[in-house]
Amino acid sequence: MITGKNRSARPDAAIDGDAAHGRLPQFVAAPTFFSAAEIRRALAALLLLVAAAPGWAQYKTLGPGSCGLGQSNCHAQQNEWWKNDAHKVTVDAFFDDPAAYEKIAKLAGVNPADMLKGNQSCMTCHGTVVSGKENREVEEGVSCESCHGAGSGYKDPHSEGDPKLGRTRPGYVKALRLGLVELANLDQRAATCVRCHYITDQKLLAAGHPDGARFNYISGLKKVAKHWQRPPDQNELTKAPFERAMNAKGPVMAVAAAAPAAPRAAADQRANPPATNAAPAKPEKMPAAAMAPPAAAPARMAANAPMNLPAAAPEAALLPAPVETTRVMLPLTLPPFPAVSDTASLGEILLIVKRRLELLYQRTGQ
Repeated sequence: MITGKNRSARPDAAIDGDAAHGRLPQFVAAPTFFSAAEIRRALAALLLLVAAAPGWAQYKTLGPGSCGLGQSNCHAQQNEWWKNDAHKVTVDAFFDDPAAYEKIAKLAGVNPADMLKGNQSCMTCHGTVVSGKENREVEEGVSCESCHGAGSGYKDPHSEGDPKLGRTRPGYVKALRLGLVELANLDQRAATCVRCHYITDQKLLAAGHPDGARFNYISGLKKVAKHWQRPPDQNELTKAPFERAMNAKGPVMAVAAAAPAAPRAAADQRANPPATNAAPAKPEKMPAAAMAPPAAAPARMAANAPMNLPAAAPEAALLPAPVETTRVMLPLTLPPFPAVSDTASLGEILLIVKRRLELLYQRTGQ
């Protein structure tokens, strides 16, 4: 029960001797296709490169309270909107219909007693996992950092400069280098929404989790835009970015429904049968109707002598049918790798690498 508070070609690099002269290579833009093995190698290499720079530690999620929740600050309007938005109550739904969520959790391999904890997959999308509290039950639903990115790096500097400068404001430009997700980029925005609203994980789908394939992103975006400081432009209310994001994540594959695990008592009895001196009981005789061949059996079989097949062991009926949930890896298409000038600093290069790594994780459903 739930406990807790209710509320095919790789991108080529045209080096041309640059490395030999101490200059950074210029990367040539090209469509990119990766196999599953290439993705794993690329992710490992990028992780090692990012980890090599001490200033690029993982940013931490602070929680909605860090954004001045309930205070009269620069985000008061956004906080008021969030209090009445469906994203806020994504954790509460677990309490409203616990049986339904527990059923999905069990079939997906999550202990229902732990499904509200931040270290379980459920809360990756259903809640805000505060850094350092991953072993605790999550109390807040989807909030600021769920979409805007973990805020420990950009929280203080992101407000610097005149708001009238918009995306050229120094604080905003600096924040993009410190973990702020560039949601003004339509493709980045769409990928952020699709990450949780469109489910392709076969284990979850087999457990009965909705796939979200029919989710109306335009309608949803109009609701979310109410916490912006401007109405959405018409070019923002288009399905194209969301369709690209969904195509990149892959199709929803047809899966068989997951079967519940065999009852523990029956499983234990089969594994450790009770000792007894009595002779084993004879299996019950099957009704004649059950042994009769089907009415539509081919004539060739009817001409042959009937085969005496051994009766199945009674325990076989208790075993669930195996369900294959092998995930299909489709070719991954990425946008061209951004050009890197020979005057780029180490910090700028690492920022590009970091963003590429984040994109790879998004496109591979991590």
